Amino acid sequence: MNKLKNCPECGKLYLEVGQGMCPACYDIELEQEQVVHTYIRDHDKCSIKQIVEDTGVKEKVVLRMIKSGRVVSDNVAYPCENCGADIYLGRLCDKCNQELTKQVEKLAAEKKKIQNVDRSRTMYNAGREF
Repeated sequence: MNKLKNCPECGKLYLEVGQGMCPACYDIELEQEQVVHTYIRDHDKCSIKQIVEDTGVKEKVVLRMIKSGRVVSDNVAYPCENCGADIYLGRLCDKCNQELTKQVEKLAAEKKKIQNVDRSRTMYNAGREF
């Protein structure tokens, strides 16, 4: 069901249909997307800071394009969502990804340890005292 929302860019009311902003701002963002695509195609290994400085497109717009998958390139460095280090692929840098993997493995081992408790000597007595 469509909802009435305020545009995060201009503040105007609009009917939400999945774009995340009003139609006018969305059209502007599509134009900016073409500018960003052209810049990325012409410049190898650029950062978001360089894109913002050279194209005039806002940083939050470039980040939104990358995170939504509209800008897919191995040549654009963007910050890791955990530590902020520059990365070219995924959402986390290698260091943060390894730390996350270790935490998941540790939790899985703890869960397995809890599940392997010998319950053959326990009895459920439904709150009765004998």
